[in-house]
Amino acid sequence: MPTNPNLQDLYPNRNGIYTPLRKLTSAEIEDQIEACRRLAQRHLDHAEALVAYRDRGFDKSRHGR
Repeated sequence: MPTNPNLQDLYPNRNGIYTPLRKLTSAEIEDQIEACRRLAQRHLDHAEALVAYRDRGFDKSRHGR
């Protein structure tokens, strides 16, 4: 493996260790896809909650507006 591989050819596991994509099994890739989808959904839910909070109106003086 080259000392400076393209980042696109590597995938970080949940411990921050990068693995060459070609070494992942099909099951590992599916697991990573599902983990990414769950994380993306959590981020979307959080963003929607923030938008709802903003749209409800809040104490503008308290938030510096």
